[in-house]
Amino acid sequence: MISLIKDNRHLFAVLSIAAQGLIYMLIGAFFSNNAIPINSTIDDRIPYVSWFVIFYASWMVILYVAFIYMGLTDRKLYWRTIITYNVAVTISNIIFIVFPTTMPRPDITGNDIFTLLVQFIYSNDEPVNCFPSIHCLTTYLLLIVMNRHKLLTVTWRVVFSIFFWGIIASTVFIKQHALVDVIGGIALAEFTYRIVFYIVSKQQTVSHLDQDQTNVTMNG
Repeated sequence: MISLIKDNRHLFAVLSIAAQGLIYMLIGAFFSNNAIPINSTIDDRIPYVSWFVIFYASWMVILYVAFIYMGLTDRKLYWRTIITYNVAVTISNIIFIVFPTTMPRPDITGNDIFTLLVQFIYSNDEPVNCFPSIHCLTTYLLLIVMNRHKLLTVTWRVVFSIFFWGIIASTVFIKQHALVDVIGGIALAEFTYRIVFYIVSKQQTVSHLDQDQTNVTMNG
């Protein structure tokens, strides 16, 4: 057991997801005064669709499972992705502090399972810290990493791509976010991914060149 833990101690970095969640809640509690409504006329015309809550509620489980899977199958990609995640979410937290936003929610009634689940989310997640959407940011990050690095077979990539886009769409259909939050989350994920992966790749290239030079010197 000790050997198993030692071999997989890198997986403890997944706990940064919980740490970022705590920071998110603290920012919402202390920096959400005078939050600016972020919805537009387009958002007001988007229908409320309660069953999309299934996608929305699955996000946290998907996030942990995806990182653990990467940690067990491709450690280099795991570290790059979790660094990207933390950089992007940290930038988001800074935005939440300097530019607090809120999303007006509809009054919903009903006793069906979807409505009850939405009401649970509404009661436990204040409508603040909206731009950019963390749901969209992290889901899109997993989406592009999965597809660009071919983590799964084509069939499974298609299945999970549809599901991930369902999570992103759910943020507007259950009125947790506005369209601008979605766009901001996707843009920040794409930007951070490109920057972090470029820097890491360049460092690895330099490291390989230094190693090759060392080998040439030693053999010479």
